[in-house]
Amino acid sequence: MIARIFKAAFYCPHFILLGLAVVSASALVAALISQYVFGLLPCELCIYQRIPYAVVILLAVIGIKATKKIGVKYGAFNIFLCGVALLINSGIAFYHVGVEEGWWTSGCSIGNLSTLNADDLAASIKSAPAVSCSSKPWSLFGISMAGYNIALCGFLGIYSILSSITVTRRANGF
Repeated sequence: MIARIFKAAFYCPHFILLGLAVVSASALVAALISQYVFGLLPCELCIYQRIPYAVVILLAVIGIKATKKIGVKYGAFNIFLCGVALLINSGIAFYHVGVEEGWWTSGCSIGNLSTLNADDLAASIKSAPAVSCSSKPWSLFGISMAGYNIALCGFLGIYSILSSITVTRRANGF
């Protein structure tokens, strides 16, 4: 039984795409629950990190449908694209962690206020997002949600790309 699940996790495009869609939907639901139930308002970079999850869900649904009609290689291509989207999300999350830790600044974080005059400061306040990207409203063991997103998306991205290779190799008879 475990061997069949392990085999499906790397060779069956439907299983892989469904898993990617479920994990991505779960991540989006967790983000929305933290926002609307627990009151953790997202910053600009938090919103950007949600976009690749939506892309993965869309690609996975299209891939599941198209694999049945077109073939396994199309499913492998969609798995690969999901992996790329997840690695991009991991990169955005890494940038976000860097902003939170003060390794670099972002356009959505507050910079050096001593160089601004009163008019520039007023304009900056009016155009600033509601939540600064440099703040860490929640953490577990000192790691923010963006930090966990690096690990999740990095793992899933690498898994997706390796799975797309194994699905393609199997479809080609290797």
